[in-house]
Amino acid sequence: MEDAECPLEGSLLELIQTPSLKWIFVGGKGGVGKTTTSCAIAAKLAEQRESVLLLSTDPAHNLSDALTQKFSSTPSLVNGFSNLYAMEIDARQHEATDFRLADSKDAQALAQLLPDLLQAVPGIDEALSFAELMQ
Repeated sequence: MEDAECPLEGSLLELIQTPSLKWIFVGGKGGVGKTTTSCAIAAKLAEQRESVLLLSTDPAHNLSDALTQKFSSTPSLVNGFSNLYAMEIDARQHEATDFRLADSKDAQALAQLLPDLLQAVPGIDEALSFAELMQ
């Protein structure tokens, strides 16, 4: 397919320069470069935006390693930047107790299943972390 036939094809620079852009999610299997890619995108965004937050849900806390700076669940300014912040959320801390359930037998059964469901559904850790961030 020729380039002229791909009107939706764009570049990372075009994406970063899109003023309506609010979120970029980077995902994939382990070892494919998610942390490196995320850090590079965040640094480039920081050149264009007033403020950028780089958020990791990786329990290994590779963001701290990549940026040689310790981060927590509270946004911290990244060394060398005036507008780039980073934080690491441990998505494994989410438990079934975070959910408010009625006192019915069905609700109790669901409460017992939730820990297994939280581990079995791909991407649920990230979704819960995103929900926590939005609060």
